[in-house]
Amino acid sequence: DDDDDDDAPPPPPSVASSPSRWTGPPVNRLDEQAARERVMRLATTTTQGAGALEAIQGCLSSMPGVTNNRLALFRYPSVKCPLDTVALNLIETRWVVAFDALANAPRRPGDPPFCFGITHPALTPAKTPPGEDPIPPKEGDVGLVCRMVDAYHDNKEERLYVTSQVVGRFRVDRVVTDGNPFFVAETSQVLDQVPEDDEGAKALAEEEADVWRLLKQLETLSAKTKEGDGAQIDYDMRRCSPDPKERPPWDADPPAPERRAEMFSWAVTRRLGLEPREHLDAVRTTHTSARLAQVKSALTEGVNYLAAVSALQGAEGGGEGA
Repeated sequence: DDDDDDDAPPPPPSVASSPSRWTGPPVNRLDEQAARERVMRLATTTTQGAGALEAIQGCLSSMPGVTNNRLALFRYPSVKCPLDTVALNLIETRWVVAFDALANAPRRPGDPPFCFGITHPALTPAKTPPGEDPIPPKEGDVGLVCRMVDAYHDNKEERLYVTSQVVGRFRVDRVVTDGNPFFVAETSQVLDQVPEDDEGAKALAEEEADVWRLLKQLETLSAKTKEGDGAQIDYDMRRCSPDPKERPPWDADPPAPERRAEMFSWAVTRRLGLEPREHLDAVRTTHTSARLAQVKSALTEGVNYLAAVSALQGAEGGGEGA
C-alpha cells in the first residue's frame, strides 16, 4: 500500500484544502500504471488475453501505417469511409489486450501510429454471439484501414476507449489466424487508379464538376426549403473540391494532388447514408469516376425532391397570398 502512495504525487495544497475545486479523476481510474498492470494480468492469466497478445505481434513487426500489410480485423457493425472517425468502447479481454498493444508498441521517431482493419458490414452478419467471429474473411474481401489516434483505460469500468481515423482501404490476401481469439490477415492497400491519359482525366473532371454542381444546388434548395440538417457542403468536401477557389486557403494539410479526386468522392459518399450493399460497391471500386457516378445518382434524387418541396411551398405561399 505504501508503494502505491509513493507513486501518486500529492495534490497542491490549494486543491487539497478546497473541496469545491476539482481534484482530478477518482483514484486509479485513469492511472496508466494501474492500466499496465491490469493488461499484463489479462495477457498472462487468461486464455483470451494470451492469445490476443500472440496474435497481435505480427501486426507490430512491420512498418506501421497504411502500408502495414498485416492487420487485426475488427468486425464493425456500420458503414464507414475514409475521413471518418471510428470510436471503440472495448470490454472483451481479447480486444483490450490487442488494442493496448497497438497503442503502446514502440515506434521509430516519425513513424505513424499502428493500424487495424474493420470488416465491411455487408460481408458479415448483423449480429453474432459475443466473442465470436463465425464467418472468416475470405481472400478478396475488402474493408477499411483505421489508424490509432488515442486510447485510454477506465480502470473502474475495466474498459478501453479507442479513437481512430479511417485512412484507407484494404483487400484480404491471406488469413493467417483461425479466428481464435480474432482474425488477422495479410492485406494489400486499395487505391483508386489515377487516369493515365487526357481522355480519362477529362471524364473524371466532368464527373467531379457535375457532383459539385449538384452539391451547390442541394445546399441552395436546403436553405430555401428549410429541409435537411443545415449546410450540405462540409469542410472535407471543400478542402477536396474540384474547384480550387472553393478550397480553404488555411488548410495546412491538403490532400495530395493525385489523391484529391478520390478523397473528394469519399467526402461526398460518407454523407449520403448509403445502404451497406451500395456502400460495399463504393469500397470495392478502384475507379473514382464510378464512385462519383454512384453519388451523383443519389444527389440527383435529393435535388429533385427538394425542388419539388420548393415548388409546393411556393404554390402554398401563393395561395395564401391570394
